[in-house]
Amino acid sequence: DAPAAPTGLIAVSDTGSISLVWNDNSESDIAGYVVLRGSASDATLQPLTPEPVTYPTYQDTDVVAGEQYIYQVIAVDNAVPPNVSQPSGQITEFAR
Repeated sequence: DAPAAPTGLIAVSDTGSISLVWNDNSESDIAGYVVLRGSASDATLQPLTPEPVTYPTYQDTDVVAGEQYIYQVIAVDNAVPPNVSQPSGQITEFAR
């Protein structure tokens, strides 16, 4: 079965980065999380993390001040091939 969609995603903008935090999934077979990002002018979100991150946090340092970014997170488990969750809710943040 696919993991549950991650919940509680928040973004905090700092100078030169946007930090993301979300709730850890409760499934025991979670391999990690893939962070997706898009810009306000382009609604297609692309993976930011080539490999899943194992902790429910991510710091995006590839941002341009004044630009708006849209984020979502998906959970993947350790099945082969991995089962992928539905995406979390989208959040939007301006870079500083």
